[in-house]
Amino acid sequence: MTRLPRVLADLAKVLTYLLCHRPDEFGLVLDAQGFIPIKQLLQALAAEPGCGQVRRHHLEQLAGLLRPPAFEISSDRIRAVTPAPAQLRRPGEEPPALLYLAIAPKAHEMVFEAGLKAPPGQELLLARTRESAMKIGRRRSPDPILVTVQAQAAARAGVRFEGYGEDFYLSREIPRRFVQLAPPPQKPEKPKPEKAAPARPLPGTVVFDLPEFLGKPERTKGRSRKDEPTWKSGARALRRERRKRK
Repeated sequence: MTRLPRVLADLAKVLTYLLCHRPDEFGLVLDAQGFIPIKQLLQALAAEPGCGQVRRHHLEQLAGLLRPPAFEISSDRIRAVTPAPAQLRRPGEEPPALLYLAIAPKAHEMVFEAGLKAPPGQELLLARTRESAMKIGRRRSPDPILVTVQAQAAARAGVRFEGYGEDFYLSREIPRRFVQLAPPPQKPEKPKPEKAAPARPLPGTVVFDLPEFLGKPERTKGRSRKDEPTWKSGARALRRERRKRK
């Protein structure tokens, strides 16, 4: 077997336990081929002591260096090759009366209106206990919101559940009528902008009414003579009188 640097050797042991034996302890769900999204794996490792600095390139080093191969990366997924992943699924197992899931606050309103639905290609991981649900929820959000699922009632209505590991169940969708959670907080209304009050003049200030002060602008074309000043029309009449006398 390939000899690895100490850091990678320790990481290989953690990944072997996580991917081969007890992914359920970390809140991880392997698909039918044993793969799991690398993003979810890194989120789980970040919550474990001494694993917060693990990045994708560390996983790629392990997948490329170990001989015989122990891990396989395919696009954005990873799985263990040797030993083979444990079979943790128990199809058809009846769930307990209540199961729990913790969601991020940004999903609160959507779940409150439409219930729970897994992302495409994934499954909901429902815990037997509130504590397990909140522990997993804190990997995705520092302040998760607890959701209670009426699992037995949902199963009687045709919702499919599958046992997973020791303390979890899987499902793809939980209708709203079987979901219990507090209403989302109401969004505060945006205050309407107030019109600025006209500025009050300072004591001793003279305020001019500019339109009245300046008067009407003079017309340069097409001005009617009836709008002319009296002195101007009088001067014109005087000139006409003088021309008659000549």
